[in-house]
Formats: sequence, C-alpha cells, structure tokens
Amino acid sequence: MSTEIPDESAVRPPGSDAPDADEAAEAAQDAVEPERLLPGEDERTPHMDDAQHWMKVYGELLDFKRRLLMVTDERLVSMGDAARAEVEDTDLKILRAEADRLERRFDFWTARAAAMREPSS
Repeated sequence: MSTEIPDESAVRPPGSDAPDADEAAEAAQDAVEPERLLPGEDERTPHMDDAQHWMKVYGELLDFKRRLLMVTDERLVSMGDAARAEVEDTDLKILRAEADRLERRFDFWTARAAAMREPSS
C-alpha cells in the first residue's frame, strides 16, 4: 500500500517555520478557549459599524472552519482505521470546538447589532 505524502512546501508557505511545542500548545488552547475575544474586539462598543465589522469577521471565520470540517469529514471515509481514529480524537475535536466558539461569537454580534437597532426607551 503506497501512501502519497504531500511535499511540505505544498502545505507550508515558503519561509515559514513550524511552531515549537510551546507555541503549538498555546495556539491549541487559544483555539478552543470559549470566551476568547479577537484582538480589538470590544463587546461593549456603542457603534453599529463595530458590531457589523465583527459579524463579518466571525462570519468569515465560521465559514472557513465549516469548510475545513466538510473536507475533513469527506477525507475520513477513505482513511485507514488508525489515521481516522487520530483525526477523530484530535483534529475534529479541536475544529468543532473552534467552530462552536466562532458561532457563539457570530451570534453575540448579531444579537448586539439587533439590540443597537432598537430604539431606546
């Protein structure tokens, strides 16, 4: 059985280095931290354009993550048992946790924008 492994240059842009163990662990933790905000994100902003900006940002991120999940699900069916188990036990859990966080943030900003549209009493 021959398995083709992609050339590393096809996966990693030229000049980039793989993160060290500490960087990778920190990135993994950040990815699934349920309450993590993106840099510059202010939940208390009174400005509609800020809410719309964050809806767009989180919409794009959520779309990206959902596409990764779709590709992953498609690839799982052709993987051997050991490879599939590894992806299901690690990658899929992280991707789903990330997608859940992004969806919560998108929902927050959608609700925040709706609240801003309502006239104050």
